[in-house]
Amino acid sequence: MIRIRMQRFGRTHRPFYRINAIDQRTRRNGRVLENLGFYNPMESDADKQLVLKVEEIKAWIAKGAQPSDTVMDMLGNRGILEGDMMSAWEKQREVNNKRGECKKAVKAIEAIVAELDKMAGDSEADLTPFVNTAKRELNNAKNAVAGAKVDAANGALKTAEDAKAKAAAAQPAPAPEPEAEAEGGEEASE
Repeated sequence: MIRIRMQRFGRTHRPFYRINAIDQRTRRNGRVLENLGFYNPMESDADKQLVLKVEEIKAWIAKGAQPSDTVMDMLGNRGILEGDMMSAWEKQREVNNKRGECKKAVKAIEAIVAELDKMAGDSEADLTPFVNTAKRELNNAKNAVAGAKVDAANGALKTAEDAKAKAAAAQPAPAPEPEAEAEGGEEASE
């Protein structure tokens, strides 16, 4: 199968990529069938960053060439993809956006777990059930990322937030600090 993928050139910290049609079994910098454009992420002008030979790319896709994920994003953003490829790219993009939302929920739950661990270490009360609930919800949210289940991740976040609120309510109120005696009183007792 022919792939449309990027081939890295440039030097350290100055990448430059050629977009080529290459046999799938060929290594990254192997034999190229046809050069289809280039991508220069270091270019300051956004219009000059990506240069594509649109007609040649469409011809390769018509012959059955498959773009890599990165090249597929480039082609989709430029509106070069057509038909089934465009709808497949849009579906994949939607799934990736949902996964991003799920990852935000996971980060928030990780912060809650860290706060609960700190609360449990500082408190005399037993907060283990609340910490365990938050950790269980963290695992549920991580599982939701794979399936891009935003509702499940947000539900796990809500449950973890509830566990944090209950843990805060279960902590005993801090004892009032005794007031310092007047300096004069200390001198008189000596």
